[in-house]
Amino acid sequence: MPMDESTGSAGARGRWPTPSEALARSARPAALAQAGELRRAAVRFGYRIGSLGFLVGSGVLSELLPKPATYPIPNVPAALRGFVNRQGALVPVWDLHVLLDDPPPASTRESLLLLGRGESRIGLVIDGLPRPLRRLEPVSRLPSPPEVLRNYVSTAFIADGALWMEFDCEALVRAQAAKTMA
Repeated sequence: MPMDESTGSAGARGRWPTPSEALARSARPAALAQAGELRRAAVRFGYRIGSLGFLVGSGVLSELLPKPATYPIPNVPAALRGFVNRQGALVPVWDLHVLLDDPPPASTRESLLLLGRGESRIGLVIDGLPRPLRRLEPVSRLPSPPEVLRNYVSTAFIADGALWMEFDCEALVRAQAAKTMA
């Protein structure tokens, strides 16, 4: 209904409120969830390398590349698969299947998971796609990881009936790179 210019009213409804009045009159929206509920609903992502499950570190930037072109490097150990060009930056790609002597299942499609940012970014060849894990239960006693990971696994969790280890992959890759350069 058009405003009546002489009275400033819109028919029986009275005058139009100013924007400030309209905003002041609106009720605050209810909170979508309580903080405790949000913490319980926090999602971590897990990925598989061979028979082992790993977690993307809390706060670690990750990016998935389903079928990247990887450029091999001659005369380096097989675990260093090569480099991938990501947004003009060369990112080293590591195949932990080789270090762990744990080949991927024959029917599994491999993907590349980039972890970190800037010059510390690394790529890991993983089996399939990462999966969201909602209810991680810490294990009371850390199982013995493979020898090559022993110094890098900090904690482990159970989710969806599987074990998921949290490990410092950046430190592992640095140690492997140092061996390669020696």
